[in-house]
Amino acid sequence: MISRSAVVVAALALTLWPAFALRSEVILEVTGLPVFAETTGQSHVYLDPRQSSVKGGSRSQGWSMLGREDLAAVFDDEYDAKPCPKTASRIAGEAAVLTDIVEQARKHRVVIINESHTVTLHRDFSRCVIRALRPHGFSVLAAETFANVSDGPDPVDQHAHLPFLHQDIGYYSKEPVFAAMLREAKALGYRFAAYEQTFSSKRDREEEQAANLAAILGKMGQGEKLIVHVGYGHADEVPRVYGKSRDRSMMAARLKRDHGYDPLTLGQTVCRGGTQEIGLLAMPSDEGAPFDFAIEHPLSAFAYGRASWRFDGAYQPVAIPKAFAASDTPLIIEAFAEGDPFKALPHDRVWIEPGEDVRLALKPGRYTVRAVRPAVLSAVRSPTKP
Repeated sequence: MISRSAVVVAALALTLWPAFALRSEVILEVTGLPVFAETTGQSHVYLDPRQSSVKGGSRSQGWSMLGREDLAAVFDDEYDAKPCPKTASRIAGEAAVLTDIVEQARKHRVVIINESHTVTLHRDFSRCVIRALRPHGFSVLAAETFANVSDGPDPVDQHAHLPFLHQDIGYYSKEPVFAAMLREAKALGYRFAAYEQTFSSKRDREEEQAANLAAILGKMGQGEKLIVHVGYGHADEVPRVYGKSRDRSMMAARLKRDHGYDPLTLGQTVCRGGTQEIGLLAMPSDEGAPFDFAIEHPLSAFAYGRASWRFDGAYQPVAIPKAFAASDTPLIIEAFAEGDPFKALPHDRVWIEPGEDVRLALKPGRYTVRAVRPAVLSAVRSPTKP
């Protein structure tokens, strides 16, 4: 067995500033030999996406869950350019975009922001929106990831007392950028709320989501406001009714029409890649646009097998410990905050092939690192995924 050892990665070679350099270190403690995915209790997370029977969204979401958006981008058109229309109302730059979102949000009790389940940059920007809205009455975060049950407390409530985020609170939150968004929201004092359709329900999913959100709003304090984080079209607030009996309206539209809450809707999946900086565009309501505003992100670039934005700010490209990098088979490397159990959501996870120079993306701090062997398809249980 590999002995417990510490691997220190210096972030900056600032020998004249030793105190600063010390705070800029990432310290990895490797624990034992690689474990089999089937022993983790969530083998579906570690499935080789190439074994997926679905070559589209499920496969690309699998690569995203494993930290390899560079592999998802090979066949997923969500990484291709689709520029927003050039309009006079465009606002450019992250600071200006966030300022305008705050101003718009002050007029609403509910803000709904959507994401791609593959492009993790959306989750990081949602984190920025959640942070910016906290001083303005927004105190509850409802996210599509949170599992909802019909016969007891929801997992997010069961585990609310823990100092870490538990892996069982939901599916999409197992992805580390999503986990980082929730970790910061919790630190800011947000309460989490599950609104998803229960698996035993026979109702339309959009109808039940809207009803659950209305119930959450009904229990909130008079001055409290709600952020709802969803995937794709759930944020569409335009009614879609065809004939007398075909109501295809999405959750946001039903929340507005059936329950009287007019949300501010922000769409991150409308367009992308028109410029090199983030932009915000008001969508023309007279043309049936699904959202109030579209957020346009630059196209993703890649470095060390990762989306390159992952190494912005305080995050550093950290080499895979030699004990695992020398493997002659694929491995999934996970980094957990020191002291957190393996039931916690990791701070990073990445798939590595033999010989690849792939890096972890971590802030300075101490982490426990393990390696997981990919799951065998026949042994994978169906995930509890919305």
